Amino acid sequence: MAMEDIKHDKLVVAAIDFGTTYSGFAYCTRHDYDDYLKNKRDQPKIQCPTWKAGGWMNYKAPTCVLFKPNRSFHSFGYDAQSFYQENSDKVDFSQWYYFEHFKMMLYKEKDLLTKDTWLKETIDVNDGDKKMKAVDVFAAVIGYFQGLIMNELLKGHGATAFSNDDIHWVLTVPAIWDLKAKQFMRDAAEKAKISNDQLTLALEPEAASIHCRRQPVGIQTQTDGKKAIAGMQKGDKYVVFDQGGGTTDITVHEVIGPNSVKEIHQACGGHWGGITVNGEFYKFLVRLLGGDVINAVKENHPVEYYELMHNFEHAKTNFKEDTKQVTVRLPLVWLTKYEEITEDTLKKVIPQTNFNKKIKIVSDKLRIDHSLFRTFFDYSIVNVTDELERLFRKEELSDVQTLLAVGGFSESSVLIDAIKEKLGPEIDVIVPRDPGLAVLKGAVLYGFEPGIITSRVSRYTYGVAMQRNYIDGFDDASKRPSHGNKLIDDIFDIHVTKGKVVQIGHFEPEHTYYPVVDEHKCVHFEFFATEVTNPKYTTESECKMIGVLSVDLEKKLSKDGGLSLKINASGTEIVAVASEKSSKNEYRAYFSLF
Repeated sequence: MAMEDIKHDKLVVAAIDFGTTYSGFAYCTRHDYDDYLKNKRDQPKIQCPTWKAGGWMNYKAPTCVLFKPNRSFHSFGYDAQSFYQENSDKVDFSQWYYFEHFKMMLYKEKDLLTKDTWLKETIDVNDGDKKMKAVDVFAAVIGYFQGLIMNELLKGHGATAFSNDDIHWVLTVPAIWDLKAKQFMRDAAEKAKISNDQLTLALEPEAASIHCRRQPVGIQTQTDGKKAIAGMQKGDKYVVFDQGGGTTDITVHEVIGPNSVKEIHQACGGHWGGITVNGEFYKFLVRLLGGDVINAVKENHPVEYYELMHNFEHAKTNFKEDTKQVTVRLPLVWLTKYEEITEDTLKKVIPQTNFNKKIKIVSDKLRIDHSLFRTFFDYSIVNVTDELERLFRKEELSDVQTLLAVGGFSESSVLIDAIKEKLGPEIDVIVPRDPGLAVLKGAVLYGFEPGIITSRVSRYTYGVAMQRNYIDGFDDASKRPSHGNKLIDDIFDIHVTKGKVVQIGHFEPEHTYYPVVDEHKCVHFEFFATEVTNPKYTTESECKMIGVLSVDLEKKLSKDGGLSLKINASGTEIVAVASEKSSKNEYRAYFSLF
């Protein structure tokens, strides 16, 4: 079985929801979980500690982290932001390292991602050397959350009640991430001193689905024809739409029992989360102010730069379709920098631009008309609604009539209204209470109940490179061997086909391989993945090598015995088992991904 599917006897499950824009953590003791099972409560007692931000208490903090000039961790979230604001006149932050939204690198740079990948510091506008290794940044944040959780356990249960060895950790990851990104998170966790056998990676929409299964979220038609909220029953199918800050993650589940669901369609989605709205606002600022002004503020006044971005975030969160005008407070340094660089005032220039009558400056406030502000949402909404429409049009999903919207950006009424309009009245769109916590709480449950997800749909075709005889009329002419050799290389031997339903923890049927030379003391299996359903060769452009399994043999491989190989592709990593036919020796390995 894959690592994340092995049950454990840890005294605590702690989950970290490492988001693009906001992050949080939660935990539950085994005592509270067992009490929930014994008394058949709807939910166990899951602790979700809060952060203090001004006069408000929030369950999540901004995913931003500050490092000292020597690259040692300084602060995270609201603490990092407030340190900037309170010390801008005392500290030379040009030598510090500040990162935000860095989780998106795992999606955008997936082809280049390794342990040695560097992460560019957010406010370095001159493309300098202000970089840190990405794995160090992620590990520092994971380590910070570890410390918070241990402190919470200490406060609630005493200094000697729990140690790190008593905790099983769960990290949430988007389902649409590839294997490299998931392995990267394991590497970062290991660097933070979380061992592999103490760690589970939970797919975000799956975790949200688990949480919502314990809540009355289904739509039920009563005898009088009215609609009511009810629990989902065996056979019910629903789309899980996880709209976070960075990624849009969409899966389709079917309830197969009181505490189990299966995936019935492979995960889909893209980079269409709430952060894209901020990106569109940034493009608007470039058109309005010019890149020179923005860079000058970012470089010389980083506090005021981020203050404007945070003011926009607040305006975005509260924006509705009936909002006629949006007010975003504009720190005065933006106006003075504009005047210094352009030798004109923004107030005078606006009437001469395409934004005339759509925006105006009133003191330190930027007032934006509804029609313009609404366009900032267009990229996200168009991509999301088009993807959902394509999904619901598929014949195999014709009986799916419920969409469960979770994730922080699902709290946007503008987004949800657009989805309802696009899908029509025949699809019930449900937003559960606290959708931004659904992934986090579900991840804790998944840590206790890894068996609740019984199957997944493979996003890729997986296989290994092998040799075989050339087949005339089937193989490409360019592969035709010469000099009497009949064998050709780079054959894609398929073990799992894209779209196949794979049972969690189960291995696919084994394939047997035979030696092509007499002396084989070590056998190397090169594993490949592709989004092509039936590839012929591992050299095709869509195929990517994802790892190598090396098997050291105790004695040479006999031609009559061969070596069998089977893989388990149901987890968040690939597990392979090779065994010698003659000796029955077995070699189990997890992929070491490139």
